[in-house]
Amino acid sequence: MYSVPIKILLVEDNQADADFFGELISEARETNWSLVHVEFFKQALSFLSKNSVDVVLLDLSLPDKQGLSMVDQIHQAAPNLPIVVLTGLNDQVIALEALRRGAQDYLVKDKIDCNLLPRAIRHAIERAQTRKKLRQSEEQLQRLNEELEHRVAEQTDELRQKNQSLRREIQERQRLEEELRKTLFKEQELSQLKSNIIAMISHEYRTPLTTILSSTELLENYSHQWPEEKKQRHFQRIYSTVAHLTGLVNDVLLINKAEAEKLEFSPAPLDLVAFCREIAEESRLTAKTHHQISFESKCLSLKACMDEKLLRQILSNLLSNAIKYSPKGGNIELQVACEDNTVIFCVRDQGIGIPLPEQAQLFTAFHRSSNVGTISGTGLGLAIVKKCVGFHNGTIAVESAMGVGTTFTVKLPLNSLISQTAGAYSNSNQ
Repeated sequence: MYSVPIKILLVEDNQADADFFGELISEARETNWSLVHVEFFKQALSFLSKNSVDVVLLDLSLPDKQGLSMVDQIHQAAPNLPIVVLTGLNDQVIALEALRRGAQDYLVKDKIDCNLLPRAIRHAIERAQTRKKLRQSEEQLQRLNEELEHRVAEQTDELRQKNQSLRREIQERQRLEEELRKTLFKEQELSQLKSNIIAMISHEYRTPLTTILSSTELLENYSHQWPEEKKQRHFQRIYSTVAHLTGLVNDVLLINKAEAEKLEFSPAPLDLVAFCREIAEESRLTAKTHHQISFESKCLSLKACMDEKLLRQILSNLLSNAIKYSPKGGNIELQVACEDNTVIFCVRDQGIGIPLPEQAQLFTAFHRSSNVGTISGTGLGLAIVKKCVGFHNGTIAVESAMGVGTTFTVKLPLNSLISQTAGAYSNSNQ
């Protein structure tokens, strides 16, 4: 039995029906009832706006309103209020539509008795409460679902950020590992370079020092007996040997600076034609009588911006090699030309040539071709040339045939106003 009276709003314009329904409700003694009766629909809406009830018994045909739209309006005024529709028509279609619109039950007036009406009221209230709880559960579930989605989104975003951070950390670690590998490789290269320098010096210095020592001892012991001409010949041997050793030291220092990325690069304005003519003339003075050094340029003057010291290393080494590896003499050519803001130097000889399988190693420090025989050398000249060309952001190529001769072609930009980081570039071109 309900301890609190069930408040019923009866909306019925027929007084006889209203009295009848009141009697049926009063007969249900197991439940406390409180009934309010109105005849007009607007009275029902007004009452609901000011009072709360547990259930509405609604006639579908009133003086001021008819039809199922009344169910909609009551639900708008009191969304959770259970409604039991009362009608004189036993129409199954209307009954189903009433239930679809939210009514809890549909009763035909002439079939209502003292058992059906109280039971319908109680069931309507229970179904409305169940529906309300279900709706609240759905709303709560929706909120929980939205909260879960929000948390998942937050955790996903947090995970994404952690992944990005981890990816950056991995990339940074890979970069550091790559730098470490390069550093270790560079240290190995420098260590190997030092070992090669020591081996080369111990080999290349022995004969010149022996020559200097021999001439010095002879001069010390016998110069008082010799004519002036013989003395001068020994002095000249000492001078030329010292010059050779000085050049050797300079080459070692230069290649060491280049490998350690400490070689300075200072481009400045330069007249290439005049400069090349001067280099060619210096080579004529060092060449033997059976070598002819020729210089050719299609321009009277060619202005450029290059490092004069490094350019001298390029051309002097190429011309010196051309002379050295042409033991039978012949014509040695130095040509300079300009094309599309690029200057092209060619040094051509008629010497012993370079074996094709060994041409790829020409610019490696201390490498010497297998066909040089007894011709002295350190294997540093072309390595120095390659470094100097790289500082100018240029290229070098070689064409050679055994017993025919060799041609080196160097291409440099006319204006080599390159940053001091060019040293790094030169290393990448080795």
